[in-house]
Amino acid sequence: MTEDMPLKRTNAFLCNFVMDPLLVINRTGKVIAFNKAFAEIVGSDESSLIDKDFREIEELSGFWPSVQHCLNTCEDIKDRLRIGEVEYEVTIHPATSIDGKEILSLLFYDVSHYLTVEKELVKRNRELMVINTLSGAFISSYDIDRVFNDLLEKVLMITDFSVGWIMLTDNSGLILKSHAGVSLNFLKQLSEGELDEFVWSILDAAEPLYILEKDQIKSFHHLKKEGIVFLGAIPLKVSNSISGMLFLASRSERVFDFDLASMMALVGNQISLIVEKIKLFEEARRLSITDDLTGLYNVRFFYRSLESELARARRYQDVFCLVIFDIDDFKVINDTYGHQIGDEILREVAEIILNSARKTDIVARYGGEEFVIILPRTSKKEALLLADRIREQVERTVFNKNDSVKINITISGGISGFPEDGKTAKDLLYTADMALYRAKGSGKKQVVCHSTETS
Repeated sequence: MTEDMPLKRTNAFLCNFVMDPLLVINRTGKVIAFNKAFAEIVGSDESSLIDKDFREIEELSGFWPSVQHCLNTCEDIKDRLRIGEVEYEVTIHPATSIDGKEILSLLFYDVSHYLTVEKELVKRNRELMVINTLSGAFISSYDIDRVFNDLLEKVLMITDFSVGWIMLTDNSGLILKSHAGVSLNFLKQLSEGELDEFVWSILDAAEPLYILEKDQIKSFHHLKKEGIVFLGAIPLKVSNSISGMLFLASRSERVFDFDLASMMALVGNQISLIVEKIKLFEEARRLSITDDLTGLYNVRFFYRSLESELARARRYQDVFCLVIFDIDDFKVINDTYGHQIGDEILREVAEIILNSARKTDIVARYGGEEFVIILPRTSKKEALLLADRIREQVERTVFNKNDSVKINITISGGISGFPEDGKTAKDLLYTADMALYRAKGSGKKQVVCHSTETS
């Protein structure tokens, strides 16, 4: 029997019985046996492989350290190797040939399919993580105004961006809802609308994803000055219309690839869903505290606000006032012109009062033809000036302006102040009502402050 007969018998065995690619080498790395499947994956002629150095096979050259580790430990080793488009799990097994020589067998198992499944699972897990994280930020926030801050914080964590801001649209334009990682100067520019034209141009483009990289950002001096070198703008859609934009930015270069695009799109979709829920929540809250006819706060919200203002004023030893208005002879208007005209007058009076009040004031419909205003940090003298302006504006207004009906009305008002006229909600309402009663009894169309001297 010749010296290479054991090798030939081994090779024949490999070809006949092992379906997966298999390679056998000696301790020095010399190829001594293989099967046809192995020759196919390395794209070599079978005759050219025998006696070839393992390290000279291009597809295997970087795998020699794993082979050496197996030689040193004399234990089975498993490692991954990519050849072309296929990922293999390679099991390296130390053994002894039939002629007593130390050899290593390398079995190549195609795991590409499993890796595809694994990647899909990782993707699904990542999607679930994004959904759960962002939904959790919405659900766990008791303060709806803080939801956007919590959402942005979570988005930056998920996407590994360092800078971001969220802007929403409304009837008055663009509103900055949250921001993170921006300088004070850039925040000022955002808040004062210096980037609105840029934002509107993106909104009008209606692209599913808007990306600016380093070379493009040079054209936008606000972004360049902020040190931003990568910007992604993701539209937020509510009921199939764009209601805002999520901006994610970085001061270091990012590689914009499929994975990043998928992640940004996923985040945008989730934020859009949450924005829609927030809008529904806010609308439900607005309806729960709003008077249906006038659009002012309802009496339930007024009572809550009055208790809150009392607590604030007591804590800080501050003052505030309560004003009650009543439309003079409103029953006569309803009886003469009908309730439809009466309702129109109530709406217009409500609008006059609301437009005259300050943003910090609480204006509510108290019932019937009565309206009430809570004036924080306001003295009775200041309250009287405001109430008289409202009274005069109502008197100057011609209601239901048309050829057949022109109506002029008057209102009366009563004012009470904390703490001199009462230290509880009940006392303040009573004293304001007594002042209104005096105004009515003194000829109507006037505003009277409560005075303990005339009580």
